[in-house]
Amino acid sequence: MIQSLKNLDHDFTLVISWTIQRNMSLGAKAEMTGEKHTVSLSNTTRLAIAEMMNSDNAKTVMLEQIYPWYIKAPSDSTAKPILQLLQNQEFVNITVSLKRNGTGDFAREWWVLNQVNKHSSSNTGLELFVFSDKVSPPSLGFLAGYGIMGLYASVVLVIGKFVREFFSGISHSIMFEELPNVDRILKLCTDIFLVRETGELELEEDLYAKLIFLYRSPETMIKWTREKNK
Repeated sequence: MIQSLKNLDHDFTLVISWTIQRNMSLGAKAEMTGEKHTVSLSNTTRLAIAEMMNSDNAKTVMLEQIYPWYIKAPSDSTAKPILQLLQNQEFVNITVSLKRNGTGDFAREWWVLNQVNKHSSSNTGLELFVFSDKVSPPSLGFLAGYGIMGLYASVVLVIGKFVREFFSGISHSIMFEELPNVDRILKLCTDIFLVRETGELELEEDLYAKLIFLYRSPETMIKWTREKNK
């Protein structure tokens, strides 16, 4: 790696990738969402890293415009950085250093990354803000695919359907359900019941025919169901 860093005839790229895991049961389209950012290190940065790796001192090297800091995590499989929240829409700088512990076969080495100008913490490390999109439950997943207009149109159609069903056929029944005074018709129905109980079948037939005539004659029905003071 040190030789590759010092060989300035070839590019040396650095890749930072991020992966976010989501709960599929909450309606996400993909369980894992992520992206990567690739930069080509400048000659100065490459030589500084090579010198740091050769040295026993804990030096620090600045990696410029490499860290996203703000990421948007949608329900699909791509998590893009939010450049609008970054200064000049450029990735932020981070520092890298090589730490060592022990000597010989028991020596251990690890990289330490640190972010400059963090918001909420002064400890060593990286700060990442993830804006996670709200996802609809699986039962409404087919509507969410059409966006807010599809959801709005679906709600309007469902409500409109219930309203139409509630008022359908009302024009045919309103002439019988909105009668102002039904006392005379109720008395006729009561008479039909009484003559049926007494066995006067011929009289029942005449009264029933009169009731049918009323419902077949709107003008007569209007006269029979007027208010008593009219």
